Amino acid sequence: MAGVIGVLVWLLGSDPAAARPPRPVSHVDTATRACLLTSTDSDPGVARTWAAMRQLAAGGTSSVVVQRYHLPDEADGATYVNTLVQLRCSTIVSTGAGARAAVATTLAAGHPRGVRFAVVADRPVAGATRVDPGSVSAQALAGLIGRRERP
Repeated sequence: MAGVIGVLVWLLGSDPAAARPPRPVSHVDTATRACLLTSTDSDPGVARTWAAMRQLAAGGTSSVVVQRYHLPDEADGATYVNTLVQLRCSTIVSTGAGARAAVATTLAAGHPRGVRFAVVADRPVAGATRVDPGSVSAQALAGLIGRRERP
């Protein structure tokens, strides 16, 4: 009986796959993190922008993680944006007037290193890339999210 158990252990233990380290369960900390900051859910650009970001993240070889944050009415917008920077959002995409103003205030105080900003709006914000609300798509956002600012 001991011989049979020994042979089974030898056969099962010699699997080459067993020698490889396990694949990571999550790549959140190593992936590009793109964050959507919204200030109102009634903004028509929110649904389209979020859908485009999710589509971009779902694209086969993409290592992009997307997260959505809502700017509370009572929050200090610049502090909230700086929190997203501390959460290591490499790209912050904003929709809605409040979120746009928060990004503008943050950028006026100095551009955080290593972070890209995009505003989905009719008007530009200095230091951010403007995306026309009518042309938001995964393809339009891919170039913004896939490229990182140099630290």
